[in-house]
Amino acid sequence: MYIGAWRAGKTFAGCQEALKKSILYPGNCGLIGRKDFTDLRDTTLKTFLEVCPEDFIQTYNKTEHHIVFVNGSELYFRELKDGAGLGSLNLGWFYIDEAEEIEEGIFERLKGRLSLKNAGKTSGWLTTNPPNENHWIFRQFELSHDIDYFTVHASTYENKEYLPTGYIEDLEKLPSSWRKKYLEGHYGFTPDGVPYFQGYQEYLHKRTLDWNSSLPLHCGWDSGRRHPAFVATQWDGKYWKILAEILGSNIGIEQFVDTQVIPLINTKFKGANCIHYGGPEYLQVNDKSDYTSNQILQSKGIRLHIKHSEYSLRKQIIEKKINSIIDGAPCLQVDNSCRIINDGFLGGYRYPTLREGQEAGIKKDLPWKDGFYDHLHEALQYIAVNLFSPIDNIKKQKQGQTFKSISSL
Repeated sequence: MYIGAWRAGKTFAGCQEALKKSILYPGNCGLIGRKDFTDLRDTTLKTFLEVCPEDFIQTYNKTEHHIVFVNGSELYFRELKDGAGLGSLNLGWFYIDEAEEIEEGIFERLKGRLSLKNAGKTSGWLTTNPPNENHWIFRQFELSHDIDYFTVHASTYENKEYLPTGYIEDLEKLPSSWRKKYLEGHYGFTPDGVPYFQGYQEYLHKRTLDWNSSLPLHCGWDSGRRHPAFVATQWDGKYWKILAEILGSNIGIEQFVDTQVIPLINTKFKGANCIHYGGPEYLQVNDKSDYTSNQILQSKGIRLHIKHSEYSLRKQIIEKKINSIIDGAPCLQVDNSCRIINDGFLGGYRYPTLREGQEAGIKKDLPWKDGFYDHLHEALQYIAVNLFSPIDNIKKQKQGQTFKSISSL
């Protein structure tokens, strides 16, 4: 995969590789695809015809989008919106342009078509803008240890001599989250809607944080059917510090605790006095177990504080922390390691983006349940509503109570 920023020469590089495979191996057969054919025709196909010398082409059927080279190799251009044009092709190679636009299943189907013999080593390559870290591309290429996967990163700066004057300078004026992706070529987050929590600024709230071993570790949990979530925070009376996050993937709550949460606490927060908070869903039995998530956690020595609360109250509490400045620093602070929570505050955790025909049944004033950002942010809310609820604070002042830990890991 060649992953790069805007105007980093991605399509040009992908088409050069396609030409090389077609010419070096006579009788080869390849496919170049993009999600929408209009984009394929106007960009990728156009670039390939600029790269390929005319005398290399024997025939070009513009109706079938099919090229036959003078050495007998063939090349198909296909839309990859639903995979309908893949048929039973026997390929020696494929190239996906703007791969972040396509579904993972299309990538898997193309891999399954790499069966042509006598065409060198079959292969596929992708060019793409950097997607968010919850994208299948990140999982397939960055988290895999498969030696057959290889990634090349590129920034716009590497192509500077071929760009118009002032182009890079204009990109440098973009917000930091956009510069990270579209100028520097790194994975990152760009907002796709109105953030549910207002006021968060990455440059202000995100920083390197240390934990204080003399203070309790306030831990939030969200069960999540596919992505159980855990958040570790501390409150020192002035600053609420979000120190660590874990988002599981296709894992049960018991395995999540044993293999991810407990190892984190025993290493990064060894000896911490942990206080745990969860939502009402922890009291429900699901189709994966005969026990509630709360019962499973209790069997591990973890006792949850569970309180029913409305989104509006939790939103009010957290936004107050986001927008409060104490001694020049924000009350809410997010450690650099908490990338999903940071991106959620920027807009990953957001109001629904309604499109035509989607209005029915969607509550516009509640956060969108995307199955990714919502789990960590709701775990965070369960901490907030227990630590900072105005009603509880009034009760504690009247009764002279102090908050004590029920249990610790």
